Amino acid sequence: MQNIINSIEAFEIIKEKETAFVLYITDNQCNVGESVAPKLEKLIAERFPKLTLYQTLLSHAPELTAQLSVFVVPTVLVFFEGKQYIQKSRSFSLEALQREIQRYYEMVF
Repeated sequence: MQNIINSIEAFEIIKEKETAFVLYITDNQCNVGESVAPKLEKLIAERFPKLTLYQTLLSHAPELTAQLSVFVVPTVLVFFEGKQYIQKSRSFSLEALQREIQRYYEMVF
C-alpha cells in the first residue's frame, strides 16, 4: 500500500478532495492486519476502481485514530462525499464489506 496518511491535516485534505475513499488502519504488530491488507487492496482495485485506498498505522498517527474513534486494529473506514458510512474492526468478512461498499458505490458512481 502506497497511500499513507500520518496526520489529521493530511486526512482532512483527502476527505475534501476525494469523492470516495477507504482508510485502512493497522499496525506493524498486527498479524491479522498484515494478512488482510493485500486482500483488501485486491478487492478495492478489482471491484471498486473509483475508490482510493489509504493506510494509517495506529502507532504513527495516534491523534488521527483517536479523532476517528479507532482503538483496535485492523479497522476499515469507508467514506463517500466526505462522510464515513462504513466501519469494520477486528474480525470482519471481506465479502460482507464488499456488499456494503457496493450499495454506496452504486449510489455515488
